[in-house]
Amino acid sequence: MKSTMLIDLHIHTYRYSGCSILDPVDLVRRAEELNLAGFALTEHDYVWTEEEVRELREETGTALVILRGQEVSSPAGHVLVFGCYDRLDRLPARDMLSRVREQGGVAIPSHPFRYGDYALDSLDLLAAQLAEYDGFEALNGNQTDDQNSYGMHAWERLGIAGTGGSDSHEVDMVGRFITEFTGGIQNEADLVAEIKKGRCRPAVLRHARIIHEIIK
Repeated sequence: MKSTMLIDLHIHTYRYSGCSILDPVDLVRRAEELNLAGFALTEHDYVWTEEEVRELREETGTALVILRGQEVSSPAGHVLVFGCYDRLDRLPARDMLSRVREQGGVAIPSHPFRYGDYALDSLDLLAAQLAEYDGFEALNGNQTDDQNSYGMHAWERLGIAGTGGSDSHEVDMVGRFITEFTGGIQNEADLVAEIKKGRCRPAVLRHARIIHEIIK
């Protein structure tokens, strides 16, 4: 059986996200307890430097994969960006996407069903809205069960890349939702490549075991 990697792709810490109380060291320890392969640091409009990540590794001695991303406060909504390290929140949405493309990164709308009358949107309309992105966050720790259920419904039927992330702002949220990858990931370049290939799926982590299901 082919091994998989379980990664929480949406994490905020108190170091760079004022809305979070999550200590980066506690984050590492919790991810280790859950047997995750790693996590992505996606602060609001800030990307951790390579040196900062190296210091966190040295402080904790962890072997986890730690990925650098950001959650961009775009005029079109919040967007998870990987593989582009520029400050992007001051750009119009189309310019932001162009910058991500120029640098070979990926852009994924985060918690897209949190607002609005999502259940009434047709899948054709949703597909058109997502066409310029590289996928979407189907499962998010700060969406309701109904919103996450719709996210899984949409992911299964649209056939585009879907991710899961806890959107953690405190330690107990870490790993609530994760993304399962079938290819090996050691850095952001690997992550971008796997998302572009669609070799990922949103999933639920319970008691450190992977469960594939539509949230009821």
